[in-house]
Amino acid sequence: MKRILHSVTCCFLFTVAFGQETIVIKDEDVGAGTTNWTKDHVYHLDGYVFVPEGGTLNIEAGTIVKGLNSPSTGDNASALIVARGAQIFACGTADEPIIFTAEFDDLNTPNDLTKNDKGLWGGLILLGSGIVGVDGGVQNVEGIPSTEGRAEYGGNNNSDNSGKLCYISIRHGGAKLEANNEINGLTLAGVGSETEIDHVEVYANLDDGIEWFGGAVNVRNAVVAFCGDDSFDWDQSWDGKGQFWFSLQDEIGNRAGEWDGSERADLGPKVIPVISHCTLIGAGPVSANEDNNDALRIRDDAAVQLHNSILTGFARDAIRIDNDNPGADSWDRFLNGDILFNNNVFFDFGGGMSFDEIADTDGGDQAALTSHLVENGNVIADPGLAGITRDPTGGLDPRINGNGAAFLKGVPVNDPYFEDVDYVGAFDSENNWAEGWTALWDNGYFGDLVSAVDDPVLSPVDAMMHVFPNPASSVVRIAFDLEQPAQLQVALYDMSGRLLSMTPERTYPAGSHHVESQIGSLEPGIYLATLSNEIGILARRVLVKQ
Repeated sequence: MKRILHSVTCCFLFTVAFGQETIVIKDEDVGAGTTNWTKDHVYHLDGYVFVPEGGTLNIEAGTIVKGLNSPSTGDNASALIVARGAQIFACGTADEPIIFTAEFDDLNTPNDLTKNDKGLWGGLILLGSGIVGVDGGVQNVEGIPSTEGRAEYGGNNNSDNSGKLCYISIRHGGAKLEANNEINGLTLAGVGSETEIDHVEVYANLDDGIEWFGGAVNVRNAVVAFCGDDSFDWDQSWDGKGQFWFSLQDEIGNRAGEWDGSERADLGPKVIPVISHCTLIGAGPVSANEDNNDALRIRDDAAVQLHNSILTGFARDAIRIDNDNPGADSWDRFLNGDILFNNNVFFDFGGGMSFDEIADTDGGDQAALTSHLVENGNVIADPGLAGITRDPTGGLDPRINGNGAAFLKGVPVNDPYFEDVDYVGAFDSENNWAEGWTALWDNGYFGDLVSAVDDPVLSPVDAMMHVFPNPASSVVRIAFDLEQPAQLQVALYDMSGRLLSMTPERTYPAGSHHVESQIGSLEPGIYLATLSNEIGILARRVLVKQ
């Protein structure tokens, strides 16, 4: 029956059990005008479906789009492709996400398809006129036959606008067209910065989760889980920004980030993407894919600034900076100051327990990279994630407990795009913004496992606490205000929990106070100042510099 229905044109409708009509969509059914898809239908993509130049596709919140596994068109896969000069406006909500998935996925039956069901259709591809680091500036997107002229991307407009995506879940895609030629879950090729993308998920894709090819589009609140290759991959001088990224890998996945630079002969344009507040979880410190299971690989003249992020549970290294082509590789970008790791937390790597062991320079100056990591507030410590599992048992909670190294003030990023938030990683201790609309939520991965939230209160004592100067080099002052008298102790700990100093318990009257702590003998790094009594504890980070 399905095979027959796949072969008919889009004008043929049939009603599924839950009352939605299904429409089969072929390439010719989306034109250069405005096309509207609504949630009272389920749309089956039959082969490569282009939104052509001049066309606009509007997709209503709550709409389901499915890709056919064996298109009647003769195409190797089914995919939705937004061409240069076209736009898509697909804005779901947390309660009514827009779901792109395989035809076999019964969304009324959780886990009828699992994380192992990959490559059942293609994916979602956006093409724009942004600047692309390839000779000639224009290229055909990977995953689509090179004979398809509408699959070109690139130009000279990094502020190009391909539309808007929000609360989108893309599941079970990545169809393999031939060896080493698969479709990514979400491909952003030459997409410009006026395009808005937030709250997007790629789940169980055979190839990469999200891949950028040049352009300058920014992405906020992104989830990538159980993809067969890399979670976040960029190439060809992507010049964008990202905040609040979460990735989770299983045993067949490669890296959380594979970041490449320009492919032009002159290596231009040289750009520096800026990323903040990621939580990147690997397949575990022992993985079947140990040779490729690094958190980040930075290569081919790529550069990056990575702030306020958690990287944990990878079988090999946290960072690999390539130096295969001295004078024209990413190690040279590091030496030039174009690569920055700032205020990140690293933990649980198969490669070791020190920066010398888990940050690979590919033959470069290891001491320089280690010194950079320490001097910029990076630490190796348990981030305190509430729960990690790769099975749908309710044991996954990427929020942070109050006793971990991620429960610290985030460092502001000097750019108006970034929210200034008071934690490290993609989630705080209260809000899991991936609940309600993702496959991880629908399939039962998430649980409520946070055991401590925010700074515990010294109630009934109302104490406001801060430390200054911060960063500090010789003396730090722990200051606090009391509305009523209280018995308190002031202490300083390193991030492993070792007590370094503590004042005798004493009664402080109501008012403002400060206690000085000598830190001149401490190694540069992050420490924790605490104010405590028998009721509770307040904690603040102290960054010690040379």
